[in-house]
Amino acid sequence: MKRLANKFKRYLKLYFYLVKFSVMNVLIYRINSLIMGITPVVWMATSVSLFVVIFGGAKQIAGWGFWELTFLLGVHELIYLFSWLTFVNNLMGFTRLVQLGRFDHILLRPVNHRFFVSFNSIDLSGVLGGIFNTVCLIGLSLIKLNLSFSPSKFIFFTFGLIISYLVFYFLFFLLSSFCLYWTKTEIFADWFMEATDFDRYPAEMYSDWFRFFLFTFLPILFLAYTPAAIFLGKLPWYYAFFGLLIVVWLYIISTIIWRKGLRHYQSASS
Repeated sequence: MKRLANKFKRYLKLYFYLVKFSVMNVLIYRINSLIMGITPVVWMATSVSLFVVIFGGAKQIAGWGFWELTFLLGVHELIYLFSWLTFVNNLMGFTRLVQLGRFDHILLRPVNHRFFVSFNSIDLSGVLGGIFNTVCLIGLSLIKLNLSFSPSKFIFFTFGLIISYLVFYFLFFLLSSFCLYWTKTEIFADWFMEATDFDRYPAEMYSDWFRFFLFTFLPILFLAYTPAAIFLGKLPWYYAFFGLLIVVWLYIISTIIWRKGLRHYQSASS
């Protein structure tokens, strides 16, 4: 137990220095960071405007009202931003390192390689503005919905958000690991990021077979839909534990692919 605690403390300290270095990079390029911070503001305004247009001719979409749908959009954006902040850009960079033969330098470092390629920096570009938008949208949606709060509802919602983040990470890490087998794999990451748009809308919109597919084989509906639907009372609480089973399954599959990929990987000096 003491050895595990020391290891955790070591990686926490390492991550602190990586975050500090990332913040310094943002402060160097202030204008670029400001411009990138405006981008999510425009994107959020465009998405909400689309909902306004749609609900101009309909009161509900698949049983979801306007403010329920904006709450789902806010949860989707919250998970997306936090994922982009911590690991998405790092794993995209990992595929480039393999293509350029620079992954060899990572393998020589006395650190867990999976941890380093996933969390070696944080990407603050555009995140700060996006977080402000998201918090405002979620807060306004909750005020308009006038929901009753309870400790159990908050606990399951928080648990669902954690599960959502882990599902996002393991799925993206799994797809990124394919670069150890094939060099050109950016299309997998691009395809996955586009596919996450299915989670911005109610699952009730989709056919039964497609909804089953998005819950099991490509569990995108666990990203935002599940925690939002549980909080709004549209899904039973035990769906959060279904998500936990998905996380365990994704962890096992991604670990197998990662370890076999490392054995399959040919360094630049080979």
